[in-house]
Amino acid sequence: MLNFFNTSEEMASSPIDTAVLPMGSLEPKGPHLPAGFDLLLAHRFSKDFCAGKAVYLLPVFPFSTAMETRGFCGTVSLRQQTLWEILSDIASNLVRHGFKRLVFLDFSNYNWILKHAVRELNLNRESIQAVWVNPKEFAKAAAKTEMLPDYGGGAVETSLAFSLNRQWVHPPLEDFSPDRPREYLDYMGLEPVAPKGFWGKPTHAAAEIGDRLYNAMLKQTAEFVNYALGLFPGGRPIEGHQGKETWWPNGDMPGVEKGGADWKTPGRSISQSGLKLAVLPTSAIEQHSPCLPLATDYLQALEWGRRLAEELDAYLLPALPIVTSWGHIRFRGTLTFGAMTVRRLIEDIAESLYAGGCRTVVIVNNHGGNWVLKPTMIEINQKRGPFRIISTGDILSYRGKAIVEQLHASESEASFIRAFYPECFRADRVLDFSPQCPASAFDFVGIGGVSPHGVWGFPSKGTAEKGQRDLERKVSEAYAYVRRALQDISGLSNR
Repeated sequence: MLNFFNTSEEMASSPIDTAVLPMGSLEPKGPHLPAGFDLLLAHRFSKDFCAGKAVYLLPVFPFSTAMETRGFCGTVSLRQQTLWEILSDIASNLVRHGFKRLVFLDFSNYNWILKHAVRELNLNRESIQAVWVNPKEFAKAAAKTEMLPDYGGGAVETSLAFSLNRQWVHPPLEDFSPDRPREYLDYMGLEPVAPKGFWGKPTHAAAEIGDRLYNAMLKQTAEFVNYALGLFPGGRPIEGHQGKETWWPNGDMPGVEKGGADWKTPGRSISQSGLKLAVLPTSAIEQHSPCLPLATDYLQALEWGRRLAEELDAYLLPALPIVTSWGHIRFRGTLTFGAMTVRRLIEDIAESLYAGGCRTVVIVNNHGGNWVLKPTMIEINQKRGPFRIISTGDILSYRGKAIVEQLHASESEASFIRAFYPECFRADRVLDFSPQCPASAFDFVGIGGVSPHGVWGFPSKGTAEKGQRDLERKVSEAYAYVRRALQDISGLSNR
């Protein structure tokens, strides 16, 4: 398995032509499970599923089209069109880089548009061999009858939570199974049918049941994916892959550790917190020279956003790992959305949070190519009434046409990786290079047009000590800026 902890150079030298996209969700799971349970499950399952396989594991996409759940505090739902564009953009990126197969591991209960998207990719565009599977359906099929139904937060999901991490389950447990068919959610939404945000029998859950169901998911997902891939012309199963597989040091993506709440928090706790302020980290999966991982911006955004949310006592949303990275698209492994895809994505997130009671979102942006965030933020702020999106400073002010010495994969980014992810730093692959040209070169030829190895700066100067200091400074400055902005906005609104 290769993933976003690898470098673009390692991606370019690999013959792997199969990508795997895990898909999570931020939706209500009752008072006893995390709102981001599907995200956590997708993260864990995709790692276990892809281990030892010849695939490129993409970061979990954290949001789904759970429109039926809109209005529950802390949840996010996308429009069908938004998710359609996201999937199309990702498939297009992969085709550009020579990938021939794409497996969607879908863990949401609401991504109805995925079936159509996969059919169109295969039979209309014929651009990539796409397979869609929801592993939780195998768990439900293997569950005993008395454990069903489970339309979110029931015995199947709760058993899986007990099995993978008991801390995800927050007692007391209670059952709720309304005398209505499931399609009532299509007509009325979840809240009128299941006011507590779950539908099932979590009191029937147990860790040993979860162990059995999880193993069934792994086994039957592998069997189904290989069967489906074998149907295509020249189809073949996923091959094995040897080599070191780098992952999160503690096995899980970082969330809040003190103060505030995040996607690991049950909906009941998010609601009781009186959610008004949320933090949304935005970043990129893109080349960062031969010595730094594709996830360099993503990892920085996660750490910066987590610490700022703790300082602000705010609700930390899952980070967006992919936004716009067109300046790096020549390099294998880079992922990017179209600007209008990002616009719709941010609008959907804002509308979902507003419906759930949130009134301010702080964008923590750690990628210089996310220019579309600025006009999107401006337009939302002009039309959304009491709702505001602010940032940790000016989102990407105009750089002008002056010569820029350091801009990408440089000292500061190398320092961060050396400080927080030293196992991902390729010390034997460090290259210094500065094209000594304006940043606008990104607009014309991308970084590959002026720097063959994707370096714009001096990563050899990076140190772990600098990385620690830089992050502490960024969090401190962002906290001061946000507090001042919140006060000023409140004062202006009261005039």
